[in-house]
Amino acid sequence: MQSKQTEPLTSTPSLPGTVGIFDVPKKITVIRLRWLVIIICSYLLLFSPGAWLSAGAVHGFILLYVLTNAVLYFLDDSLFDSTYFYSPLVIFDTLFVTASLVMSGQVETAFYLAYFLIIILCTIWQDFRGVIVVTVLSTLLYGYFLFQAAQTPDPSIYLRIPFLFVISLFYGYFAQVVRVEKTLKEQARQETQDMAMIQSLSQSLPSSLDYKLVLDTLGEKINSVIRADQFYIITVDETHDPSQGFLFGEKKQKGSAGKEINLGEYPIVQECLMKRSPVIKHLEGPLPSWNVPHTEPQEPSFLIAMAIPITFRGETHGAILLGFSQKDRILSSREIQFCQIVAFSTAIALSNAKKYEELHTEALRRQTILEELAVANRLKSEYLANTSHELRTPLATIIGYGYLLADEACGSLTDEQKKALTRLMENARNLRVLVDEILDYSKLEKGEVNLFMKRQEAGVLIDELRRELSPLEATRPYKIRYEIEGSIPPIETDWAKLKSILVNILNNAVKFTARGGVKLSVKNRTNGEISFIVSDTGIGIPKDKIPLIFEKFRQLDGSPARRYEGTGLGLTISKNLAALIGGEIEVESEVGRGSTFTVTIPITYS
Repeated sequence: MQSKQTEPLTSTPSLPGTVGIFDVPKKITVIRLRWLVIIICSYLLLFSPGAWLSAGAVHGFILLYVLTNAVLYFLDDSLFDSTYFYSPLVIFDTLFVTASLVMSGQVETAFYLAYFLIIILCTIWQDFRGVIVVTVLSTLLYGYFLFQAAQTPDPSIYLRIPFLFVISLFYGYFAQVVRVEKTLKEQARQETQDMAMIQSLSQSLPSSLDYKLVLDTLGEKINSVIRADQFYIITVDETHDPSQGFLFGEKKQKGSAGKEINLGEYPIVQECLMKRSPVIKHLEGPLPSWNVPHTEPQEPSFLIAMAIPITFRGETHGAILLGFSQKDRILSSREIQFCQIVAFSTAIALSNAKKYEELHTEALRRQTILEELAVANRLKSEYLANTSHELRTPLATIIGYGYLLADEACGSLTDEQKKALTRLMENARNLRVLVDEILDYSKLEKGEVNLFMKRQEAGVLIDELRRELSPLEATRPYKIRYEIEGSIPPIETDWAKLKSILVNILNNAVKFTARGGVKLSVKNRTNGEISFIVSDTGIGIPKDKIPLIFEKFRQLDGSPARRYEGTGLGLTISKNLAALIGGEIEVESEVGRGSTFTVTIPITYS
């Protein structure tokens, strides 16, 4: 495609608006023009021998006209922008001028015809410069015919020559003011229509990367204003290959996929994208995308093309390309501005659509990862449950034979053998606790935990805890203290699960408290709840780590050489069991001073 840059193809009329001739304010222009009319009418009245009024009456008539113009200096400038103000003013001036002609006498019919003809020409002429030309020519022609007359005219007749010029200038100006106001109103109406169309466009643009849908919407809106012979969208991706793009909108193109093009064949588009502003060019040949095989009918070669960049927040999405077959097609500034606004709305729609697609792709990717993690987590849980279940049988056998050996059922033991057996049994019991924790957590995950509610005294639970935790106390220089308030009523709950919760918490308290003490307190709250409070003087937990202790398989010291053993499931299971029986667990802790775990459950389960 060959093209040549043209001069700007815009044609915007020069609209005075609120200014007068030569950019003088309208108020001053009107007053000055009226002074000219007053002067020329005064000369006609004062120096015409045929005037039938007395000199005093003529002077009074002229003075009244002068006063009407002097008053205008004191009026607000905004009044001169209103048709309702200067329309009566022009009518008054017309009556005054006509009265001056009548009172001056000796005005023939030809002059009246010239006078009214000039007024008519001033109202229908479209350009103020043309009005001035008509004014000068009509004045010169009247003067020519006046001098060519056979009889010797009265010298006062020559005053009519500047009279025609001033009248033409006066009425020409006001006719142009009215015309400008109509033009401005029409422009405002068109701008309102354009804005309504742009708003409709913004709402109707699809949030999709289906450029065919975008193209159909844009083509309908743009052609209602621009009337282009062909309409295209060219998309580019600057992050990959900025020299390539996709073209949408060919008549023979099927589907939503664009035609891949080389932007080097579209210098108008390249220039538009480089300048980030509209480019208008005359074409010496058709665009490559408009060429079709010779076996098919040739499409027209467009003589004028306009490209508008589609950009938003520094990101270039492509360009809108319009083709025109008329050689003398002139694009107005309104049309260009409309296309720019449409391109901006398109850029927003495409940007949002791309971001939506990116977010949608990322969401799908994350969903896939979550599903894969869920499957992996399920397989892991099943493997742990199956493995733990398989470990329980040999572990029960080991512990059973350990008890037999401890009871010397297989013969007497030496002191060293008894110590070794004690360590063996201790580790076997710890291993059984770990296996039970894994099995309990697996049941919780699968929702296979059933509740068995029973109402009984809290003292029964305390006695069971004393017996079960007595072997644990043997490893510490202190005993667990148990305190129960005297006002504790019978509690309806699943006692096995409550016992499991407290055993886990007390085990941790003893494990992490080398010296000092551990205490379990049972207190009655005023809101129908009972609190089991386990406090210790152990190592404590950093405040920022407290939320982590309830996560599964989580230990504050996760290194292989950690000092304290465990699966990291005890507190996770306890929290879930507390929720099952309608309770909750709260933690307060200070590093180096100990921790307090409060298990709160309702007196009556509901």
